[in-house]
Amino acid sequence: MAPLWASALYEGRMALRGKAMWFAVLPFALISLLLLLRPVTAVVPAQEKAGKIVLMLVFLVPVGVGVAMADRFRRTRGSGIEELLASTPLAGPRRLLGVLFGGAAVASAPGLVISLGSGVYIAIADGAPSAPLWSVVAFAVLLLPACLWSGALTATLGLVLPVPVVRVLVAPLWLWFNWWNYTLRWVPTPTGTVLTPIGEYPGAAWFGVDTTWAGYGQVALLSPPTGPVPALVNLACVLGAVALFVWAARLIIDWKG
Repeated sequence: MAPLWASALYEGRMALRGKAMWFAVLPFALISLLLLLRPVTAVVPAQEKAGKIVLMLVFLVPVGVGVAMADRFRRTRGSGIEELLASTPLAGPRRLLGVLFGGAAVASAPGLVISLGSGVYIAIADGAPSAPLWSVVAFAVLLLPACLWSGALTATLGLVLPVPVVRVLVAPLWLWFNWWNYTLRWVPTPTGTVLTPIGEYPGAAWFGVDTTWAGYGQVALLSPPTGPVPALVNLACVLGAVALFVWAARLIIDWKG
């Protein structure tokens, strides 16, 4: 655990110094601020308001994270660090997890700042002292898994596709996987299932947020009604997908030598 933590800290410091990281993340975070006006001023309990705010951030912030993370695994492979660490306890998937956790932590930091800032505002405006705590919890269970999912996917794709191509594909992939309205134009899509990382299942179960697609996917078995158990299944699927992406990235790196 200590080597993994050290790797994540190192990658976080490297990400903080990279201009590309901030150019990719900040515009999406700032645009998300415009989407928060209605949830922040809505007359609902602080718990639900925190969930609404973070789910609005999930709409765009993970796209910026995906753009920022597209070169992280490729950069590590091409820097010579991988060879240096091959004989240490940090070799293999743990090294990639450190890269992912460190980079995603920095890339998702603007989302945390907006979430916590909104919670403080709600606490003052509504007299709800628990609002900042709910905001942090909502960030942890709704936005952070989505950022890890997006970052792991694009970092892995960046090993097999040119990084500029991956960055262009992030937005359409995010739309297709999570928000595609198949009632208007039918194509196979995971939208509405427990496979999606947009947090609607946990948002409905633990924050009382109304959902748009959760429970209305194309495959009934993968689209149960919202509730605590489906929310846990959804989180497990999202984190499992992150582990799968990292494992695939490790295989790709080994295959390319």
